[in-house]
Amino acid sequence: MFKKSSIKKICLASFCLLILFILYLFPKNVSKSDSIVPDTTYSVSNVKDTVYLLDKNSYVARVNIAIKGETVEKKAEEIISFLTIGSNNAALIPNGFKPIIPSGTKVLATSLDDGNFKIDFSQELLNITKEEEVKLIESIVYSLTSLKEIKSVTILVEGKILNKLPHSEEFLDNPLDRTYGINKSYDLDKIKGSTKTTLYYLSKYDGYYYYVPVTKVSNDSKEKIEVIIKELSSNPIYETNLMSYLNSETTLQKYEILDNTMSIDFNNAIMQDVTKNDILEEVTYAINLSIKDNYDVESVSYTVDAKQIATFDLKSLE
Repeated sequence: MFKKSSIKKICLASFCLLILFILYLFPKNVSKSDSIVPDTTYSVSNVKDTVYLLDKNSYVARVNIAIKGETVEKKAEEIISFLTIGSNNAALIPNGFKPIIPSGTKVLATSLDDGNFKIDFSQELLNITKEEEVKLIESIVYSLTSLKEIKSVTILVEGKILNKLPHSEEFLDNPLDRTYGINKSYDLDKIKGSTKTTLYYLSKYDGYYYYVPVTKVSNDSKEKIEVIIKELSSNPIYETNLMSYLNSETTLQKYEILDNTMSIDFNNAIMQDVTKNDILEEVTYAINLSIKDNYDVESVSYTVDAKQIATFDLKSLE
């Protein structure tokens, strides 16, 4: 009797240990509400490739994707597929974003010559609405010039260069590059003497953080890096759902360009934690993207009160 009882106890104990072991191997799923990871985290390590799509606020926004093409031409055609309504790649677009090239548009031919990418579209490209024709050009130009081999874009329709927009008949310079601007915001006192400065703000959709470039067109005669820091350290643009994490007390104390590196020196208000010599990733990424669009430099060096904090390679932002 004692022997049988002992065997039962041993079996029961073994069975309990087995159940505990299985539960250990397969823990319960953790919901977003249980997660300890802050939802403001934007991991630039996850950046693969980039396209510019319309977000829910009708901004042309920077969205991360993965491109499989091996040649520049194949990558470019794949990018255009992401931008085209109803394409196979359109199904891979994250929620909250949408393509802008009219459905049925085909790429008839492409070529790359000394950094200029010529792309010939079918007639369907012109089936764009008046409200979105400028955003169409912005989306194509910014998406294609995200490839490091492409510096400018020449858009053709059925073999003819697109010299003007189909509805407004606004004249288009060819080739087109990022000086065309994107999500333009005008603050002009006079027509002559205007300058363009492109800034990158954060926006959010359903927990996903992404960057929105805005080209400020103004008569501001300040150096562009001064405009960038001034605008990004201003109060968040609540009415447009665009954000900047740069402290409003941040001051750009000095800047210089030497050997393809821009060095920018700030007061300690830029620091996330003074004791750790740390600057928010959202801050440096917004500044770096803005510098990349406005200056022909390869890296950015951050100093605080002349003390070296970090250096970033802008080529990694391709």
